Order: sequence, then C-alpha cells, then structure tokens
Amino acid sequence: MKTIAITLIAIMLSGIAGLGCALAQDETTEITPAAITAPADAPPASNGPMSLFKLIQLGGIVGWVIILLSCVALGLVIEYAISIRRTRLAPPRDILVLQKLIRERKFDEILKLDRGKISFLTQVVLAGLKESAQGYSAMLKAMEDTVEALNAALARKIEHLNVIGNIAPMLGLLGTVTGMLRCFNEISQVTGAIEPQQLASGIFEALITTCMGLIVAIPTIYCYALFRNRVDELTAETALKAEELVHAFKTEMNGN
Repeated sequence: MKTIAITLIAIMLSGIAGLGCALAQDETTEITPAAITAPADAPPASNGPMSLFKLIQLGGIVGWVIILLSCVALGLVIEYAISIRRTRLAPPRDILVLQKLIRERKFDEILKLDRGKISFLTQVVLAGLKESAQGYSAMLKAMEDTVEALNAALARKIEHLNVIGNIAPMLGLLGTVTGMLRCFNEISQVTGAIEPQQLASGIFEALITTCMGLIVAIPTIYCYALFRNRVDELTAETALKAEELVHAFKTEMNGN
C-alpha cells in the first residue's frame, strides 16, 4: 500500500500541473474594463482558453528546465518505489537460504554468495560471518558498520529528490526575475503612455515559472521525506533480521 501511495503522489507532479494550468486558463479569459475600452485598431484579444503548451512556452527556457526536472523526479520516485522495498532489501528467499547454510555450517557456500549481486541482508550477514573467528562481539560490530555504510548509500541515492525539490523553486524564482527584467526592458523602450495590459502580460509570464517550480517542489520534497523514513525503517528491520540469523553463534561461542 505504501508503494501505491508514493506512486500516486508522484503522479501529482503532472496532475497538479494540469490543475494549475486549468486555473490559469480561467484568469486569461476574464474580460477587463481595459479590454472593453480598447481602441478599434488594437489587436483582437484571444477569446479561447490558453493551452498547456502555450503556458509552458510562456515560461521560456527556465520553464522547460523545470518540466525536465519534474520528469526526472517522477522517474526517480517510480524507481525508488520499486527498489526500496522490504522484499528487495531482505528477500524471503535469501532468508531461507542463509538460515539453511548457517544451520548446516556451510560457511564456504555462504562466502561464495559475495561474488554476485546480493541483497542488503546478505551483505550484512556476510560481513558478520567474516569476523566469526574474532568472536561474537566482532561479528556484531562488523554488521553494524555494514548497516551504517549501506544506509548511508541509500540516503545518498534518494538525496537526488531533495536536490530537485530545492532547485525547482529557485529556478522558478530565476524565471520570474528574468521575466520581470524583460518586461521592464520592453516598457523602457515604449514611448508615450503604457497600457495596463502591457504590465499585466509581462508579470503574468514572469510568475508562471514560480508556479511551475512550486508545483514540482512540493510533492518532490514530500516524496523525499517518505523515502527517507522508509530507508530508516527498512534498514533497521533488516539489521534485526541479520542479527537473528547469526544469533546461534552467540550461544556457541559463549559455550566455548
């Protein structure tokens, strides 16, 4: 259920964007007094709703970069939802195999598992078994160090979502600033009175990127928090399971 929830939240990156664009369409079709009193030779105003593609175009290069970031964030969320799962970190099959090999004391076969691509749980158990000659305390210490290292690797992996969540609103602000600069530059070159539509149009275009950046940032940072909690939870569970698998060595070593 958690995986489904996170995937649905990721889809919000495109769903919320569509909602925001729909709201923007309503504002672009509003009739203003300035439009009613416009001179006869003024260019006709667009009566149809503004399309999503048109809104993205108004964002300029910065807007396209934000769209690209949203696609990257969506892809990362889907990949993390698939890879950071209990069945991937501690597969039931690996648990059964390790239990059988440890019970039969087939350590050579256990160490051979290190040659291929192994799960989080198997790496932790192998780290402990390699220190079995040094005693049970040394095994636990090696397993704890391995858990910390693997947990840090997963944390660095999901950090990409945090980076995107922080970069997106800054890109939106950058687009707003550049849009305002372009707007005032055009106004400075106009002779005579400045129509309110000129200011409103420029500000509207400038604020689009800010809206796009926030739409991408909010669900992305939320997904990052969910995955960060999931990593902590699953690594703790896997560490406890690994300790259970090697617990037989404690009694054996204490007896010796």
